[in-house]
Amino acid sequence: MLKLRVANLVEGKIYNVPAFIFFVIGGFVPSLVGIVLTYFYEGKEGCKNLLKSAINVKIGLQSITIILVYVLALCSLQIILYTLIGGSFDFSQFISQLPSIVPLIVLGPLSEEFGWRGFLQKRINIEFSTVSGSIIIGIVWSMWHLPLFFMIGTSQHDFNIPFVNFMISVICSSFIYSYLYIRSKGSLFAALLLHWIATYFLQVITSQVKRTFTFNYLEVIPSLLIASIIILLLLRMNSKQSKRNSVP
Repeated sequence: MLKLRVANLVEGKIYNVPAFIFFVIGGFVPSLVGIVLTYFYEGKEGCKNLLKSAINVKIGLQSITIILVYVLALCSLQIILYTLIGGSFDFSQFISQLPSIVPLIVLGPLSEEFGWRGFLQKRINIEFSTVSGSIIIGIVWSMWHLPLFFMIGTSQHDFNIPFVNFMISVICSSFIYSYLYIRSKGSLFAALLLHWIATYFLQVITSQVKRTFTFNYLEVIPSLLIASIIILLLLRMNSKQSKRNSVP
Protein backbone atom coordinates (compact mmCIF):
# COMPACT_ATOMS: atom_id res chain seq x y z
CA MET A 1 0.00 0.00 0.00
CA LEU A 2 1.30 3.47 -0.91
CA LYS A 3 0.43 5.24 2.33
CA LEU A 4 1.39 8.76 1.24
CA ARG A 5 -1.87 10.61 0.63
CA VAL A 6 -1.52 12.73 -2.51
CA ALA A 7 -4.82 14.49 -3.26
CA ASN A 8 -8.59 14.18 -3.40
CA LEU A 9 -10.09 15.86 -6.45
CA VAL A 10 -13.67 15.35 -5.31
CA GLU A 11 -12.96 17.37 -2.18
CA GLY A 12 -10.55 19.68 -4.01
CA LYS A 13 -7.68 18.98 -1.61
CA ILE A 14 -3.97 18.48 -2.24
CA TYR A 15 -2.35 16.85 0.78
CA ASN A 16 1.26 16.71 -0.39
CA VAL A 17 2.38 19.14 -3.09
CA PRO A 18 5.70 17.44 -4.10
CA ALA A 19 3.97 14.05 -4.27
CA PHE A 20 1.12 15.56 -6.28
CA ILE A 21 3.60 17.06 -8.77
CA PHE A 22 5.24 13.66 -9.29
CA PHE A 23 1.78 12.10 -9.54
CA VAL A 24 0.84 14.50 -12.36
CA ILE A 25 4.16 14.04 -14.17
CA GLY A 26 3.80 10.26 -13.97
CA GLY A 27 0.24 10.52 -15.24
CA PHE A 28 1.45 12.22 -18.41
CA VAL A 29 3.64 9.29 -19.47
CA PRO A 30 1.08 7.86 -21.99
CA SER A 31 0.72 11.19 -23.80
CA LEU A 32 4.45 11.95 -23.68
CA VAL A 33 5.30 8.51 -25.04
CA GLY A 34 2.61 8.89 -27.71
CA ILE A 35 4.09 12.21 -28.86
CA VAL A 36 7.66 10.84 -28.86
CA LEU A 37 6.66 7.75 -30.84
CA THR A 38 4.67 9.86 -33.28
CA TYR A 39 7.79 11.94 -33.88
CA PHE A 40 9.88 8.77 -34.26
CA TYR A 41 7.56 7.22 -36.85
CA GLU A 42 6.07 10.28 -38.56
CA GLY A 43 8.49 13.12 -37.86
CA LYS A 44 7.64 16.75 -37.23
CA GLU A 45 4.75 16.66 -39.67
CA GLY A 46 3.15 13.80 -37.75
CA CYS A 47 3.45 15.69 -34.45
CA LYS A 48 2.01 18.79 -36.07
CA ASN A 49 -0.98 16.81 -37.37
CA LEU A 50 -1.43 15.25 -33.93
CA LEU A 51 -1.59 18.66 -32.29
CA LYS A 52 -3.98 19.97 -34.93
CA SER A 53 -6.25 16.99 -34.35
CA ALA A 54 -6.25 17.72 -30.60
CA ILE A 55 -7.24 21.38 -30.94
CA ASN A 56 -9.62 21.12 -33.89
CA VAL A 57 -12.96 21.50 -32.12
CA LYS A 58 -14.96 21.10 -35.32
CA ILE A 59 -15.81 17.43 -34.89
CA GLY A 60 -19.35 17.59 -36.25
CA LEU A 61 -22.78 17.00 -34.78
CA GLN A 62 -22.55 13.25 -35.27
CA SER A 63 -19.48 12.89 -33.05
CA ILE A 64 -20.96 15.13 -30.37
CA THR A 65 -24.17 13.06 -30.44
CA ILE A 66 -22.21 9.82 -30.06
CA ILE A 67 -20.39 11.23 -27.02
CA LEU A 68 -23.50 12.54 -25.29
CA VAL A 69 -25.66 9.48 -26.00
CA TYR A 70 -22.95 7.14 -24.74
CA VAL A 71 -22.27 9.03 -21.50
CA LEU A 72 -25.94 9.62 -20.72
CA ALA A 73 -26.87 5.99 -21.47
CA LEU A 74 -24.05 4.54 -19.37
CA CYS A 75 -24.60 6.89 -16.41
CA SER A 76 -28.39 6.50 -16.48
CA LEU A 77 -28.11 2.71 -16.45
CA GLN A 78 -25.61 2.85 -13.58
CA ILE A 79 -27.93 5.04 -11.50
CA ILE A 80 -31.00 2.94 -12.33
CA LEU A 81 -29.15 -0.23 -11.38
CA TYR A 82 -28.00 1.29 -8.09
CA THR A 83 -31.50 2.47 -7.14
CA LEU A 84 -33.05 -0.88 -8.08
CA ILE A 85 -30.90 -2.66 -5.50
CA GLY A 86 -31.92 -0.16 -2.82
CA GLY A 87 -29.35 2.63 -3.13
CA SER A 88 -30.13 6.34 -3.06
CA PHE A 89 -28.45 8.89 -5.32
CA ASP A 90 -27.82 12.56 -4.64
CA PHE A 91 -28.15 14.30 -8.03
CA SER A 92 -26.98 17.61 -6.52
CA GLN A 93 -23.46 16.16 -6.56
CA PHE A 94 -23.31 16.80 -10.30
CA ILE A 95 -23.27 20.50 -9.34
CA SER A 96 -21.27 20.21 -6.13
CA GLN A 97 -18.38 18.43 -7.84
CA LEU A 98 -18.17 20.80 -10.82
CA PRO A 99 -14.96 22.46 -9.53
CA SER A 100 -13.16 19.16 -10.16
CA ILE A 101 -14.01 19.21 -13.86
CA VAL A 102 -11.13 21.56 -14.70
CA PRO A 103 -8.30 19.45 -13.20
CA LEU A 104 -9.97 16.35 -14.60
CA ILE A 105 -9.20 17.38 -18.19
CA VAL A 106 -5.52 17.47 -17.24
CA LEU A 107 -5.44 14.33 -15.09
CA GLY A 108 -7.10 12.11 -17.66
CA PRO A 109 -7.73 13.25 -21.24
CA LEU A 110 -4.65 15.43 -21.79
CA SER A 111 -2.30 13.19 -19.84
CA GLU A 112 -3.35 9.99 -21.62
CA GLU A 113 -5.15 10.47 -24.93
CA PHE A 114 -2.12 11.51 -27.01
CA GLY A 115 -0.90 8.00 -26.23
CA TRP A 116 -4.02 5.85 -26.32
CA ARG A 117 -5.87 7.40 -29.26
CA GLY A 118 -3.25 9.79 -30.67
CA PHE A 119 -0.71 7.05 -31.33
CA LEU A 120 -1.81 3.57 -30.24
CA GLN A 121 -5.29 3.56 -31.81
CA LYS A 122 -3.90 4.48 -35.20
CA ARG A 123 -1.30 1.68 -35.10
CA ILE A 124 -3.63 -0.92 -33.62
CA ASN A 125 -6.24 -0.30 -36.35
CA ILE A 126 -3.61 -1.13 -38.98
CA GLU A 127 -2.54 -4.42 -37.42
CA PHE A 128 -5.80 -5.71 -35.91
CA SER A 129 -9.54 -5.60 -36.42
CA THR A 130 -11.36 -2.81 -34.61
CA VAL A 131 -12.84 -5.29 -32.10
CA SER A 132 -9.55 -7.05 -31.31
CA GLY A 133 -7.71 -3.73 -31.30
CA SER A 134 -10.19 -2.25 -28.84
CA ILE A 135 -9.67 -5.15 -26.46
CA ILE A 136 -5.89 -4.76 -26.64
CA ILE A 137 -6.07 -1.02 -25.96
CA GLY A 138 -8.53 -1.62 -23.12
CA ILE A 139 -6.20 -4.11 -21.42
CA VAL A 140 -3.16 -1.81 -21.73
CA TRP A 141 -5.21 1.22 -20.66
CA SER A 142 -6.62 -0.49 -17.56
CA MET A 143 -3.29 -2.00 -16.51
CA TRP A 144 -1.76 1.48 -16.69
CA HIS A 145 -4.17 2.52 -13.91
CA LEU A 146 -3.38 -0.45 -11.65
CA PRO A 147 -1.03 1.49 -9.28
CA LEU A 148 -3.85 3.97 -8.52
CA PHE A 149 -5.73 1.22 -6.71
CA PHE A 150 -2.98 1.23 -4.07
CA MET A 151 -2.62 5.01 -3.74
CA ILE A 152 -4.56 6.76 -0.97
CA GLY A 153 -6.51 9.74 -2.28
CA THR A 154 -7.24 8.37 -5.76
CA SER A 155 -10.81 7.56 -6.75
CA GLN A 156 -9.84 3.97 -7.48
CA HIS A 157 -8.57 3.47 -3.93
CA ASP A 158 -10.87 5.68 -1.87
CA PHE A 159 -14.07 4.49 -3.55
CA ASN A 160 -13.04 0.81 -3.16
CA ILE A 161 -13.47 0.06 -6.85
CA PRO A 162 -12.67 -3.62 -7.63
CA PHE A 163 -9.91 -3.71 -10.24
CA VAL A 164 -11.61 -6.50 -12.22
CA ASN A 165 -14.73 -4.32 -12.56
CA PHE A 166 -12.57 -1.38 -13.60
CA MET A 167 -10.74 -3.43 -16.23
CA ILE A 168 -13.98 -4.78 -17.71
CA SER A 169 -15.45 -1.27 -17.83
CA VAL A 170 -12.34 0.18 -19.48
CA ILE A 171 -12.21 -2.58 -22.09
CA CYS A 172 -15.91 -2.01 -22.80
CA SER A 173 -15.34 1.74 -23.16
CA SER A 174 -12.54 1.09 -25.66
CA PHE A 175 -15.15 0.01 -28.21
CA ILE A 176 -16.91 3.39 -28.14
CA TYR A 177 -13.55 5.16 -28.48
CA SER A 178 -12.76 3.05 -31.55
CA TYR A 179 -16.19 3.71 -33.02
CA LEU A 180 -15.85 7.44 -32.35
CA TYR A 181 -12.30 7.45 -33.75
CA ILE A 182 -13.52 6.02 -37.04
CA ARG A 183 -16.65 8.19 -37.24
CA SER A 184 -14.71 11.38 -36.47
CA LYS A 185 -11.98 10.47 -38.98
CA GLY A 186 -9.34 10.07 -36.29
CA SER A 187 -10.14 13.21 -34.30
CA LEU A 188 -8.12 13.38 -31.10
CA PHE A 189 -10.29 16.22 -29.82
CA ALA A 190 -13.33 13.92 -29.97
CA ALA A 191 -11.50 11.37 -27.80
CA LEU A 192 -10.39 14.09 -25.38
CA LEU A 193 -13.95 15.36 -25.07
CA LEU A 194 -15.40 11.90 -24.49
CA HIS A 195 -12.73 11.06 -21.91
CA TRP A 196 -13.32 14.35 -20.08
CA ILE A 197 -17.12 14.16 -19.91
CA ALA A 198 -17.23 10.44 -19.10
CA THR A 199 -14.61 10.76 -16.35
CA TYR A 200 -16.51 13.56 -14.64
CA PHE A 201 -19.93 11.91 -14.71
CA LEU A 202 -18.59 8.52 -13.65
CA GLN A 203 -16.61 10.16 -10.84
CA VAL A 204 -19.80 11.72 -9.48
CA ILE A 205 -21.67 8.42 -9.67
CA THR A 206 -18.85 6.39 -8.13
CA SER A 207 -18.50 8.86 -5.25
CA GLN A 208 -22.18 8.30 -4.36
CA VAL A 209 -22.15 4.53 -4.43
CA LYS A 210 -22.08 2.53 -1.21
CA ARG A 211 -20.49 -0.66 -2.38
CA THR A 212 -22.05 -3.99 -1.60
CA PHE A 213 -21.37 -7.48 -2.91
CA THR A 214 -24.50 -7.23 -5.08
CA PHE A 215 -23.54 -3.90 -6.64
CA ASN A 216 -19.95 -5.01 -7.27
CA TYR A 217 -21.33 -8.08 -9.02
CA LEU A 218 -23.83 -6.17 -11.17
CA GLU A 219 -21.87 -2.94 -11.77
CA VAL A 220 -20.38 -3.97 -15.10
CA ILE A 221 -23.72 -4.94 -16.69
CA PRO A 222 -24.42 -1.46 -18.20
CA SER A 223 -20.91 -1.34 -19.70
CA LEU A 224 -21.28 -4.83 -21.14
CA LEU A 225 -24.69 -4.07 -22.63
CA ILE A 226 -23.51 -0.89 -24.34
CA ALA A 227 -20.28 -2.55 -25.49
CA SER A 228 -22.33 -5.33 -27.12
CA ILE A 229 -24.22 -2.75 -29.16
CA ILE A 230 -21.02 -0.94 -30.16
CA ILE A 231 -19.37 -4.21 -31.18
CA LEU A 232 -22.29 -4.94 -33.52
CA LEU A 233 -21.92 -1.45 -35.02
CA LEU A 234 -18.18 -1.97 -35.47
CA LEU A 235 -18.71 -5.36 -37.14
CA ARG A 236 -21.33 -3.83 -39.43
CA MET A 237 -18.95 -1.00 -40.25
CA ASN A 238 -16.16 -3.49 -41.04
CA SER A 239 -18.52 -5.51 -43.23
CA LYS A 240 -19.49 -2.44 -45.25
CA GLN A 241 -15.85 -1.45 -45.63
CA SER A 242 -14.92 -4.95 -46.83
CA LYS A 243 -17.70 -4.86 -49.44
CA ARG A 244 -16.47 -1.49 -50.71
CA ASN A 245 -12.91 -2.77 -50.98
CA SER A 246 -14.06 -5.89 -52.85
CA VAL A 247 -15.87 -3.86 -55.52
CA PRO A 248 -13.61 -3.72 -58.63
